[in-house]
Amino acid sequence: MNTYFDNATTSYPKPDAMRQALAHFYDVPVGSYGRSRDRETLRVTSEVEELRDALADLIGVSEPAHICFADNATTGINTILRGSLQAGCSVLVSPMEHNAVMRPLQCLADTIGLKIALMPSMPDGRVDTDRLVDTIPTDTALAVVNLESNVNGLVQPIEEIARLLTQERGIPILADATQYLGTSRLKADELGLAYVAFTGHKGLLGPSGTGGFYIRDPRSVHPLTTGGNGLHSADWTVGVEMPERFMAGTVNVLGLTALLASVRQLPPFRISRDAWKQCMQQMQRFPGLRVYGAADPIEQGYLCSLTHDQLTPARIGDALYEAFDIVTRTGIHCAPLAHRSIGTFATGTVRLSLSPYHEEADLEYLLNALNHVLRS
Repeated sequence: MNTYFDNATTSYPKPDAMRQALAHFYDVPVGSYGRSRDRETLRVTSEVEELRDALADLIGVSEPAHICFADNATTGINTILRGSLQAGCSVLVSPMEHNAVMRPLQCLADTIGLKIALMPSMPDGRVDTDRLVDTIPTDTALAVVNLESNVNGLVQPIEEIARLLTQERGIPILADATQYLGTSRLKADELGLAYVAFTGHKGLLGPSGTGGFYIRDPRSVHPLTTGGNGLHSADWTVGVEMPERFMAGTVNVLGLTALLASVRQLPPFRISRDAWKQCMQQMQRFPGLRVYGAADPIEQGYLCSLTHDQLTPARIGDALYEAFDIVTRTGIHCAPLAHRSIGTFATGTVRLSLSPYHEEADLEYLLNALNHVLRS
């Protein structure tokens, strides 16, 4: 029985191939990516490049070299925001943004006078594309869109947003694919996305400490971190070559080769999206329980949130764990803007998030356990 329903925090279980890659990585001499010419250095460099190619396919871009690795999506987001925005400009954000976006933006607001503008939204947090154009500040330098909410699983209509902002008005978009990548494929080139941030330890089923970002035009962003990168070592000025421009210092080859092992064989979800939506509908029938997800089932990812009219999220989450060993997450989930958008800021929620390894029997166990907790 798989009772782990906190995959939006970090995925579990991990693929056997990934665990084996971690366990045996140091059984042989290990090189450092992009540095020397010995056999082991060339091997790990080749594997990192294979990972870059695989991610380019998932993100939907034709230039794998423009994918840069970092320790998480947050570092990538900070690199793009801090390296591209000028004093006094406006940034347009979707209503479901994570603190990985909002805190760097607030820091820039405090230090350089950046202005934050909020996209209009529907009650479920979906961007209201009918009203979007009328709310765009004239000095908008960037738009940020969380492709899939880590609070209610809403998948934003990125095709329509990209058409209205980028294709028709030339506003670059930073897409936060933290929850999206691994469960869905992106078409960044087709949509004209300027930037994409991603993590390795959620939908891609890799280890913690892996992630990164895609930059269409490397000259549009000043590097957040500079140092040795294996190129032009006699110069103190960093070059524009990609991906080295944004990859200073020793690369986490242990984590990246393990991530490659996962990405090589990403498993399909055993639970269909229809079965997950039916599970959400069954939970909605429990007395006093409210389920938060996308109003349109087509826009629903593999996670949702719950509140109860009498029991706090913490009490429900604790009871599920103590009595049934079910792991959830309760609270604000580092996304207060999202909770304000859907009306759950005062209490937070219980969040349930699936992995490819869940089966229908696991959902039945969850439903029975939740029903028992709410009745006791």
